[in-house]
Amino acid sequence: MEFLQGERELPCTAWGMPTYNVKGWKGPCYLITNGHYQTYREMHQATDWEYYRTKQDVRCRDCKLHSGFEGTVALDFGKNLKDSWRMVRHYVA
Repeated sequence: MEFLQGERELPCTAWGMPTYNVKGWKGPCYLITNGHYQTYREMHQATDWEYYRTKQDVRCRDCKLHSGFEGTVALDFGKNLKDSWRMVRHYVA
């Protein structure tokens, strides 16, 4: 909730929910189509993930889309005991 309310910043994990469609692997996220790739490896290697992770692309600056940030939260779970406890408490309640 702190993230959605603008009280906390999180880096984007755009690669956390890749999209595949009839044209192939779509990158970097399902809202931004910079291209389609035949293989996941090709898409992953052709994309500057740090550029999107740090919201340097103007299309990312105000993004709060779940697909980019749920992966961040999942990867960070357990790194901060206070945050982890708050999340567990939220979902158990």
